[in-house]
Order: sequence, then C-alpha cells, then structure tokens
Amino acid sequence: MMNQIIRAENYRIRKNKTFRIACIVIIGMVLVGFALFYAATHIISGELMEAAGGYDTDLDAFTDLNLFDCAGIAASLMQVLSILYAIVITIMIGAEKRNGIYSLMLERGYQACQIYMGKLYETTVIAGISYLLYVAVSLIAGAIFWHGTIEREDVTGFIRVFLLMLVMYVVSSYIYMAVAMNVKNAGMAVAVNLIIVLLFSTVITGLDQILADGDVFLRKYWLLSAIEQFAYIDHTDTTVRETITGLIEAVGYGGLAVFIGNTVFTKKKDKNRK
Repeated sequence: MMNQIIRAENYRIRKNKTFRIACIVIIGMVLVGFALFYAATHIISGELMEAAGGYDTDLDAFTDLNLFDCAGIAASLMQVLSILYAIVITIMIGAEKRNGIYSLMLERGYQACQIYMGKLYETTVIAGISYLLYVAVSLIAGAIFWHGTIEREDVTGFIRVFLLMLVMYVVSSYIYMAVAMNVKNAGMAVAVNLIIVLLFSTVITGLDQILADGDVFLRKYWLLSAIEQFAYIDHTDTTVRETITGLIEAVGYGGLAVFIGNTVFTKKKDKNRK
C-alpha cells in the first residue's frame, strides 16, 4: 500500500501549483539578492560603503570571487528559505486536510502511520528539490555576476557543507510538517511554524547575549540557528568534527519531530475511528 501512497505523492508534487510558485520565488529571490549585492559592491562608491560601515572598500575583493563563495553570499537569504518552507509545506498539507484526503484514505483501509510516512516522503522531496534549486541558482548567478572560478582545493569542503545543509534543511521541514499535520486550522499552523522559524531563533540569540556575552552557546543546540551558523561559516574552515556534530543534531531533531508528529497524528485518527 505504501507504493500506492508514494505514487500518489509523486503525482501531487508534480501537479501542485503552490510548489511551482515556490520554485519560481526561490529563483527570483536568489537573482534579486545577487543583483542587489552586485550593485552594492560595484555601483556604490567605496566612500559611501565605508561611511555606512558595510563591506570592504576594496572592490577588487569582489571581482575575483571563488564560485563556491557565491553560494555563501546567498546565506543572507537562508532564513527567507526557511520561512518559505514553513509556508509551502503547511499550505499543501492544509489543502489536503481541507479536501478530506486523509479521511478518505482511512476509509479505504490505509493506516494513519502510512499516511504520515507518505507526507514525510512528500516533505523530503519538496525540501530537497527546493534546496538543490537554491544552490544551483546561486552558483549559476555567481558565474554570471562575478565569473567565479572553481578552486580544486575547495571542492571537498564545499561538498561537505552542502550535504550537511541539505540534510539540516530537509530535517527542519519535518518540524513544520509535524505542526501542519496536527494543528487543525491551516492559518494557525502557518502562524505556529513562523513563530518557530522567527521567534525561537530570536529568543535563543537574545539568551546567548545575556548568558554567554554574545558568544554562540544555546544557538548551537537549536537546529534553525545551527543552520544559520553553518551557512555563514567558510566552507574551507569547516572541520569533519563540526560536520558530524551538525549531522547528529539534525538526526536528533528529525527523529524527535517524526516521532512526536506521527504519534500525535496516529492517536488522533485512531480516536476519530472509534
């Protein structure tokens, strides 16, 4: 029966307009972000940049960028990507709940756990494709704007951080999915997920300022804050130990989100059957 669910999920992904719009938004977001960054580093004079306390006034620093650095420039858009994940996943699941798809599947003999695993597959595919598109457009845009080159010694570090970020982003989407599957109202589910994306990270950053004098302490243990930390770190400086720590954190949060989300969803559906 899971094969039938997977085929149905593949069909929904291909035909879903919300996901298509999200892909267009990702492309536009990266291109606009790169265009603004390019303008800030090539059009605005060094004096203005120095007065604003912004980028290095040596514009030559931005004319010889490694192509992998261009993906790093897009790191400033990481939180926007998380917000987009939260909204898209919640809207898609909310629409299916509103249309009674899950109730119909239960009536046809599917188990609640199978339904949840099917949505987990859908969420994984959507998050994975979205992130791959995000990185691909970043690299292409970097090649267009800065004619960036690839340094062989940077490949290993870039691949390591790229795979880690892919896993962490996919896992973060499991949190949004757990909320969307178990909060009855779609609008409320969107609100809860946005609070998770925006408020939690802000509060944890504030606590770090108070408890650790601004050093990174609690942020290391909150998945979305950890994503931001890895996004801004130089991929050539990322150690294997840091990568393993990030993977352990991702697996922990992902496993917890799936366990809690599936348990609550299954109990609710089993209760409704009785």
